[in-house]
Amino acid sequence: NTQLIFWSNLKAFVQFVFDTKVLTIAAKIKGQAYFKIKEIMYKMIEMSAIKTGVFNTLISYCCKSWIVSASDVSQVSLSSAKNYTELILEGCVFGTVFRRDQRLTQDVQTYIENLGHDCAANTVIENTKREDHYVRICAVKFLCLLHGSNMSHKLFMEDLAIKLLDKDESVSKSRTRYYVNSQQHRLKNRVWQTLLVLFPSFDQNFLNRIIDKIFQAGFINNQASIKYFIEWIIILILHKFPQFLLKFWDCFSYGEENLKTSICTFLSVLSHLDIITQNIPEKKPVLKQALVTVLQWCFSHNFSIRLYALAALKKVWSMCKALRVEELEALTSVIESSLNQVENMPGTGNAKKNWQRIQEHFFFARFHPVRDYCLETIFYNLPRLSGLVEEEWIAIGKFTRFTDIPSDAGFQWYLSPTHLCELKPGDWAQQDVGSHLGEADSQSEWTDVQKKIIPWKNNAPDLDLELVFQDRVAKLGKSISRLIVVASLIDKPTNLGGLCRTCEVFGASALVLGSLQCVRDKQFQGLSVSAEQWLPLVEVKPPQLIDFLQQKKTEGYTVIGVEQTAKSVDLTQYSFPERSLLLLGNER
Repeated sequence: NTQLIFWSNLKAFVQFVFDTKVLTIAAKIKGQAYFKIKEIMYKMIEMSAIKTGVFNTLISYCCKSWIVSASDVSQVSLSSAKNYTELILEGCVFGTVFRRDQRLTQDVQTYIENLGHDCAANTVIENTKREDHYVRICAVKFLCLLHGSNMSHKLFMEDLAIKLLDKDESVSKSRTRYYVNSQQHRLKNRVWQTLLVLFPSFDQNFLNRIIDKIFQAGFINNQASIKYFIEWIIILILHKFPQFLLKFWDCFSYGEENLKTSICTFLSVLSHLDIITQNIPEKKPVLKQALVTVLQWCFSHNFSIRLYALAALKKVWSMCKALRVEELEALTSVIESSLNQVENMPGTGNAKKNWQRIQEHFFFARFHPVRDYCLETIFYNLPRLSGLVEEEWIAIGKFTRFTDIPSDAGFQWYLSPTHLCELKPGDWAQQDVGSHLGEADSQSEWTDVQKKIIPWKNNAPDLDLELVFQDRVAKLGKSISRLIVVASLIDKPTNLGGLCRTCEVFGASALVLGSLQCVRDKQFQGLSVSAEQWLPLVEVKPPQLIDFLQQKKTEGYTVIGVEQTAKSVDLTQYSFPERSLLLLGNER
């Protein structure tokens, strides 16, 4: 049987080439043998993408050989391992995206395995643990045996962390556009999962070397699950080392154009300010800085940023009130009226729904960055709650069943002490809107959050604008206006785009255009910045304009010509009737 011969021969080959003494001598000389061993290592990893289980044999043997004795797992020999960190690195991020037929086989194997002794096959046939998951489980359990108090362990983990950050950066640079659950998404996700596992070994000196890279990762366009991991590790760093707060505040000063919606990552961190400040005796200066920072982003033109800023403001302000920060009492009426307005927003539009969704989302409502720090949250709960495909969820039972590597003394930290595992995924997902994440842009679960509603489909001048406007008011919760702007005689897309944006900002009830085709023009869209999706647009072609104006007069509208003539009335001195129709003339 070729299958039986292959696995026994592979095991013997690995034991011969990757013997601890061979690895140590080869690394010491750094000759042809050393580079040949690494070449074989990478070829075996490459083979694993085709034949599942090859990498499992390699990493399991190496990790076991680096453990001196199972009776004293705290003593791990890294004399040879330190020269082969690439093996652990590749193990931590290993896993391919299988074809449908391959995925079916994997799913069936996993299902049978999870049945345990209830299924006779699990009793009769020994579990070979050749799933891709077990490569990562082996690498992670090996890392859990290392201790930061041991200098050789510490240096090994720091070297691995730097390589992980470099890998994340290289993936970001090589492919800035990637879709949800793609190979790039999964690889980056595994990088940050491993960094979270390594976090307890990081001291202040090492963090001084990598903190800029971690903050920089927050500015990269990432899928939601990766953002949560980055935000989580930033929160843990600031909680353990508050001295990095100064660098954190600098992240808000890059300018809105450069930040785009990546600023939401750092605003999400501030939503856990109570955790961050636990180890700070004098919290008031931090609260003042946080309040000043958050308030300026509450005025952003981007809806998503305003939403995250308000969520952070709610947290910061509740802490200010609890500590009775007297210097901020002057802002009480303004901030509380703003928060009350958001909480009691009229209507049932997207703005109100999104505010409710973000507050109910697990990361803001139930997730505790310190208490939930465990393997179960890192590898199972958070991937499940953030929309990752089920193939990426590693149940904690798989860690306990994998006995090739013994569990460390602190085994209790594997399990989550909170009820996070009982939560179901919500319909809110953090996303970089307008940042071109490839195929993810077309998927409803990512675009529904920020997609602005278009409740009108007007293409005739005789539609009842009152009904259209009332519908818009009900859905968006905006103040009532009776101003109609008629721009049928204007045809330049740039002028119309800017006009559309102005009308939306000042709450016009409708904008009348000579042709709705102009909305598709890129020049129009560049200046309107999506205002056309919030503002009712009506098409009235120039030949129909006179009839349209007559109709509006019968409905009580005053037609006002906007032009500079000898008889024009100064705009600042003119008293507009309740129902006003502004008629704009031709461009010159």
